[in-house]
Amino acid sequence: MSNYKLLKENKYFDDTNIVDNGTEGTKVATGTTAQRGSTTGQWRFNSTTGYFEGINATGGISSLEPDPTITSVDDGEVDSAGGGNQTIVVTGTNFTSGGTIAFVGTSAEFNASTTTFDNATQVTAVAPKSSFLNAQEPYKVKFTSATGKSGISATGLINVDNAPVWQTSAGSLGSIIETATGTHFTVSATDPEGDTVAYSLQSGSLGGLSLNSSTGAISGDPDDVSGSATLSFTLRATAGGKTADRAFTITVTDPPNDGSTSALAGRSCKTIFDLGSAYQGSSANGLYYITNYGTITAEQHYCLMDTNYSSGGWTLLYSGSSARNDWGGSNYQFNLSNSTTPNGGTNLYARNRSGTFTPTTSDKFMIRRHDNNDFKVHTIGTWQAGSNWQAFSGHYYLADGGSTVDANGNTMSRSGCAFNHFDCCAGSGGCSANGGDLCGFSTGNSNGCYGHNSGCDECFGGGWANANNPSNVTLQWGRNSDLEGTFVSYWFRRDSNNE
Repeated sequence: MSNYKLLKENKYFDDTNIVDNGTEGTKVATGTTAQRGSTTGQWRFNSTTGYFEGINATGGISSLEPDPTITSVDDGEVDSAGGGNQTIVVTGTNFTSGGTIAFVGTSAEFNASTTTFDNATQVTAVAPKSSFLNAQEPYKVKFTSATGKSGISATGLINVDNAPVWQTSAGSLGSIIETATGTHFTVSATDPEGDTVAYSLQSGSLGGLSLNSSTGAISGDPDDVSGSATLSFTLRATAGGKTADRAFTITVTDPPNDGSTSALAGRSCKTIFDLGSAYQGSSANGLYYITNYGTITAEQHYCLMDTNYSSGGWTLLYSGSSARNDWGGSNYQFNLSNSTTPNGGTNLYARNRSGTFTPTTSDKFMIRRHDNNDFKVHTIGTWQAGSNWQAFSGHYYLADGGSTVDANGNTMSRSGCAFNHFDCCAGSGGCSANGGDLCGFSTGNSNGCYGHNSGCDECFGGGWANANNPSNVTLQWGRNSDLEGTFVSYWFRRDSNNE
């Protein structure tokens, strides 16, 4: 029987170990990967991979393929917040076509999106930058061949290093006046890796201000401007060699007319009050230079900035601490009039100043009683200025068609008649034997603000002066003369803010 027939019938066995006495080697089966067998113990040469291989006990392939090694990468730093992909060239040995690069973190790993076989000592991997996490650095690099052979770098080769992140929004930092000093603004950026951030001016100008490179504080005395100027500049935050730029602006203005000096006189106490919180509240009460809208030379006047009195911004007209003999001429605060002024020496607004101005619709007067902090406020309807003042038996309606409210904002009236007039009595010799009435809020009676009686003939406030000494004035609170002794003051507020 031939050997072929014996093999076919499985009757030809030789349990003798093969001994090869030649020098060239024993020829084994050769074939491609696709031609692999499946019987345990088969040994062959894989012409596809170029390596000897055999079928192991589990049916898998055991190969004499050498282990790959990883020695270095061309870029060991990834900006994970930079967007896009990171290309990394990996150097090592025993790389084969069809293999895959993986990046191994401290507790997790991920494969490159693509791995390109360059040659046996170099492959090129591409992966999303966002896949690299600070918490997983440093990343080791691993190569796994198509047959499953793998090798990993001995140490981490890739670290995550992101650029600093600005915490201060781009654009305007705010506004400062040209006389301001100290620290005005502080910019801030943080580094994801916790590196120290340094700040620098990249472009533009700080206009005389300085930037603290460690803290980001912008401070100093800005260059003077005419009106206002906008500083435009770009700052750079640097950490760990990474940078981030951001553009900002600062507006520098002339000092406000806050009444602090005659050169910075305010138009009124109200315009100073409107400058903001620094000029509001009881702590801001005091003397300020005001110009009465440019028609009177800047002088100091007392401003009531306390918001408990129908908001604030009131200018003192007249005040006194007792019923009689309590003012000299210096206590007349300022003149409200027009080209024609009533001739009574005791008129509340007749004191000569270097100029005059005229109240207008929506401006307000306030009479304040100090012993209990009560007050009444009259809003002007129509101001009867100059020669158009309406005279009735020697008394004048300075304003009519307005309204008067109490401290709670309730509209005041008596017997169905509203307190819609603002009156003064300033005829020659006064409107009474006592020498003339001061101003008050009336229902439009014909007796001024002293001789009120009943019905619609009513007045709130007012007073009189001694005919023999007109500078000594008695002010009155309410309609009864027994209230003459209360501490009363008169105030004006320029709500219209018009010239």
